[in-house]
Amino acid sequence: MPSGNHEPVNQVRLTNVAVVRLLRGGNRFEVACYKNKIINYRQGTETDLSEVLQTERVFTNVSKGQFANSKTLQKCFNTSNEEEVCRFILDKGDVQVSDQERAAQLENTIREVASMVAEKCVGPINRRPYTITQIRDAMKSAGFMVHPTRNVKQQFLDCVKLIPKKKVLDIERAKMQLALVLLDNHDSVDDEDGVLERRRNATNLLIEEGVAKSDIVPQKDDEDTTRIIFLSDPSLYRKMEGIAKNSSVQGRIEIIQQCVTEEGDVTLGSELERRAQQKQQHDEAEEERANRNVDSVDSLTNNIQSNLALNESATSKEDNHYELPPQITNSRKAQKAQQKKSKKAKRREKEEQAEKDERIAAEKTRQKERAERLGIAEGSNGATAEPSIASGGGDTKPCNTCGGSFTPGEYRSHFRSDWHRYNVKLKMKGVAPISEREFELCDADEFFS
Repeated sequence: MPSGNHEPVNQVRLTNVAVVRLLRGGNRFEVACYKNKIINYRQGTETDLSEVLQTERVFTNVSKGQFANSKTLQKCFNTSNEEEVCRFILDKGDVQVSDQERAAQLENTIREVASMVAEKCVGPINRRPYTITQIRDAMKSAGFMVHPTRNVKQQFLDCVKLIPKKKVLDIERAKMQLALVLLDNHDSVDDEDGVLERRRNATNLLIEEGVAKSDIVPQKDDEDTTRIIFLSDPSLYRKMEGIAKNSSVQGRIEIIQQCVTEEGDVTLGSELERRAQQKQQHDEAEEERANRNVDSVDSLTNNIQSNLALNESATSKEDNHYELPPQITNSRKAQKAQQKKSKKAKRREKEEQAEKDERIAAEKTRQKERAERLGIAEGSNGATAEPSIASGGGDTKPCNTCGGSFTPGEYRSHFRSDWHRYNVKLKMKGVAPISEREFELCDADEFFS
């Protein structure tokens, strides 16, 4: 008779399966799907069930091949049509993702984030984009972790902030090329002067929001439409729309180019010329900012001088009655309150010191009465030690707090005893220590309190 285990030949196992599971009405329902097809179905790119499901049957356990009966389907889904139930499970169920699928999904998300960073970011100096390989290496060096279910755009924004923060790679968002179109205002008496004034106002507002003056290029179309073309950071787009809707501007924003990058080959001469031009623009912007600060300081100084002159004239018209300013009055009140507080603190310290002296005197009196009661001479310090074993010859150590001599073993146990601890407390309070016999007569509650 042949030996060995024989598996049944009529059992068909489903392999390479992605399972979608749903718990409903206290029962478990599963459908067997092809891998990487569930996401396409839920995104709407795949509508044919035969391309998604390996078999259009509803299971209670896919791994064991157990089907759900029609009565259970009718009870839980109010229908026994398995196609409708399969669609419901695909829409509402939980996908049982394998490790390989999870790794593939994570790799896809990393690739999308890196591609978006390479597409929308450039170097701050040369204004040229980086490759996807460079971006992925920078993400890895900066320790950026991709979340598989989070929005890709939000992860892109976090990655752009993290890479420069970790100083792994010099990178920034590529600027957008926008156009501010000034709408025609035919109601004004002098249309040309009105357009010039609105263009001047728009230019000033753009510079205040952080747009470089060199990036602003006003121009006029064939249709007599004034356009102001400028470069702006993508994060300032909402503010640019607010400037366009301003009553002093009256225009609209148009997007000319999403990402402005440098293209073509780089030569040494062009690179040096571009850097010199950038340095000149930076110096001009700094000089203009400094001039604005000086103007603001001058205006503030003039306002202060005018206010002082007005105060002096008002003071000369008043009588000779002089009143203390409220600030000085408040400061004097604060000083008086501080003096009162310090007096109270000193008085409290004196009272606490007096109470402490009274406690020490009472303890000394109690110790003296106890010593007299035990027959100890009044002139002694009450520190006569009575160790259990007399200090004879040999290697002994004395205790400076309790007195007496102890062998090495007794010395260690003595320092852990309650008698020694109590004498240490008395010594800290300035009271003479007591003997072991006196300690045995002490009240335990008083010691531990």
